[in-house]
Amino acid sequence: MKKHSDVVKRVLFTLMIAFVYALGQQIVIPGFDLTIAKKLMSENILLRMFGLTTGGQVNLPTLMTLGLGPYMTAMIVWQAIVSLDIPTINHLSVRQSGYFQRALTMILAIMQGIVMVYYLSPAIKPLYLISDNINLGAPAAVLYLVAGAMFALQIGNENASHGFGGTIALIIPGIMMGLPHSFMYGFGTTKIKLNTLSISIAVVVTIIVFLAGLLSYRAERRIPIQRPSLESTFGDSYYPLPLLAAGAMPFMFSNMMFVLPAQVVNALGYQYTVIGQYVIHQINYNHWPGIIAYAVIVIFLGFAFGLINLSPTKIARQLKESGDYVYGVAPGDETEGLIMHHFFRLTLVGNFFLLLVGVLPLVLGMFIKSASNYSLYLGSVFIIVAITDTVTQQFAALWNKERYDLFDDPIE
Repeated sequence: MKKHSDVVKRVLFTLMIAFVYALGQQIVIPGFDLTIAKKLMSENILLRMFGLTTGGQVNLPTLMTLGLGPYMTAMIVWQAIVSLDIPTINHLSVRQSGYFQRALTMILAIMQGIVMVYYLSPAIKPLYLISDNINLGAPAAVLYLVAGAMFALQIGNENASHGFGGTIALIIPGIMMGLPHSFMYGFGTTKIKLNTLSISIAVVVTIIVFLAGLLSYRAERRIPIQRPSLESTFGDSYYPLPLLAAGAMPFMFSNMMFVLPAQVVNALGYQYTVIGQYVIHQINYNHWPGIIAYAVIVIFLGFAFGLINLSPTKIARQLKESGDYVYGVAPGDETEGLIMHHFFRLTLVGNFFLLLVGVLPLVLGMFIKSASNYSLYLGSVFIIVAITDTVTQQFAALWNKERYDLFDDPIE
């Protein structure tokens, strides 16, 4: 065990950070009428989707209600900026990039905090500190939420340095604890009764999707790369293009995008108009227009996040600068076109898998009501697959690094 002391320390550190994060999800923000707040949060589908896919606490307004949501959104925005291959951004140091990412996280935390406080405004108690005419209840609530989001980022960075799974690993416990609710209630239209048959079906389906998701997440297309600068048998190499370049991100954000129109209609007070009624009653998970719209969102996010994560332009530039090339393909634009061609082909296949996981249960739900619950549930399972695969690979690498010795037996 002493040989693997580094692994043990990292595991214990991650467990400690996860405990601190979970504890922060139980610290209720002062200044709220908890009965009203709990009712409002349970009725708001957008907040519920946000919590289930980002591991946040959405039952009560707590210090970690936003959690890592602002950070995850900031990383997506930052990756999109980096994928543009702007020279000024490319020349930033790691420290400078970190400053920009933290600033972006804070901006998004403030925006998300304001939106959440807007939804919870009926539950906020008045707070008068300076004058009886100035109510600081809402600003104080936003400040608490932003402070919690920035604290979550800080402990996540500490876990990235001293633990396993990086910052994003902290959302695993929240998502796992939300799995039973996702399975039983889905999108809130049907409740699955727990019995021997339903549990058995759930176990079998979960195992199949977990294994298929793991294989799909690890699948890749290897493009042969010529490396003339290496004078050895290792001069010929390859560049891996993943089947699912978007990873699990489509499932993290597809539900929030889908329910957003109905939330906007309600927020603007148009829910009783003809258009508002159409949006609310037709664009949902139990009608063909809604199912088709959700499928389009999943496909769109699969391509969008895939392009952001892969960045063909940046790959082609890096290959050109290093002197590496694809045999028979000119460096630069032609190489970028080849990578883009493979990306679209791979993403088409990868999106088909995403549709099987997230949309097929909704289609089956048109005939078997309880089947629609599997859409949200299996999406969460795949999110866990994507995150835990990174954690297990890091664990295996650190565990096996001590197995390599220069000599089989010590020199006496």
